[in-house]
Amino acid sequence: MASHFVSINRGQEGSNYSDFVTGAASSGNVGIEVRLDDASAYTRKDIKMALEAIERFFENQIQTTTAGFVING
Repeated sequence: MASHFVSINRGQEGSNYSDFVTGAASSGNVGIEVRLDDASAYTRKDIKMALEAIERFFENQIQTTTAGFVING
């Protein structure tokens, strides 16, 4: 099962295509990465809904702490 990712590092806003790293194999120096299984047949709407849900997850400190994330600030 293949998958592809898009990532962005700290301090980059994503306003330029060059701010992103894409590919199939993750880089060890990536700060944040989103990965999509190629066989999943997601639509753009599915992806947008999932990203919005993940955003809500990270806005809730109780969820992130319980899940083991270490987030400063």
